[in-house]
Amino acid sequence: MQTSKVLTRGLMYLFLIVATGLVFYPTLYMALAAFTTPDRLLNTVLLPIPNTFNLDFLVEWWNIGLWQAYVFTLLRCLFYIALGLFVGLFGGYIFSKLNFPGRHKLFLLFLSGMLIPAMILIVPMYLMVARFPLFGGNNIFGHGGQGLLNDMRSLFLFGWVSPFAIFLFKQNYDMLPTEYEDSAKMDGAGLMTIIFRVYGPLLRPTAAALITIIFLTIWNDYLWPSLIIPDVYQPRLFGPITLLVAGIGTGTYSGPPDPLAFLSIMVVLWPPALVYLIFQRYFIQGLVASGLRG
Repeated sequence: MQTSKVLTRGLMYLFLIVATGLVFYPTLYMALAAFTTPDRLLNTVLLPIPNTFNLDFLVEWWNIGLWQAYVFTLLRCLFYIALGLFVGLFGGYIFSKLNFPGRHKLFLLFLSGMLIPAMILIVPMYLMVARFPLFGGNNIFGHGGQGLLNDMRSLFLFGWVSPFAIFLFKQNYDMLPTEYEDSAKMDGAGLMTIIFRVYGPLLRPTAAALITIIFLTIWNDYLWPSLIIPDVYQPRLFGPITLLVAGIGTGTYSGPPDPLAFLSIMVVLWPPALVYLIFQRYFIQGLVASGLRG
């Protein structure tokens, strides 16, 4: 019996070691390849062990405008995070704490937006951008030009009201007793005070979960920007970071592409990882409290 337990534990540790190695190997390869030379990278068998600490690609990284894409993507993440928190806090409060006719039916209508696959919405969203009136040469009826195609403002048109954010906060509002709100009203507190000072601190895990999800979604967004702003980096170097990194990986830019591509991926990788590590504890608490066990 004791031998069986030792064997089981040994197999378990062996599996964990192999799985960790498989996950960690691409990251280690990327980190080493970012600071090696193209010739040495071409001769790599298992890992590209650098013989010199090559920093030339840091200069190239700066020259191609990756820092501009960094700033733009961060601003876009902050924009959608602020919107998501605002909609979630107020929408969740409305559907959880206020009583009005048709509340449950309207909430189900909002939830139905989560059932529609994003891929189905791409074509109508593209047409809306292309036929946006009075922009890009279009007349008031949306004809004659290209609308907001190849325009950075088109990346901020959709996703202002998130059904997921409303659902996430509503589920957590439901678990908070109304006595908090009643006591605050007796002290003369208004709506803003109740939401931000009474319920807000109690909803930090939910907010952290939403911040993590929105940040990862916007930071890794590639398909939609590639459709509506395909010429964004010709001639200006300003836009989503995923498009610029994809261009580096395919050799769009001059110079040795491989080490520069690995360096770009490594630099782009740490913000999502850092956000997740910071909010990991609250992220899990917020989702579990909402009943979203994965």
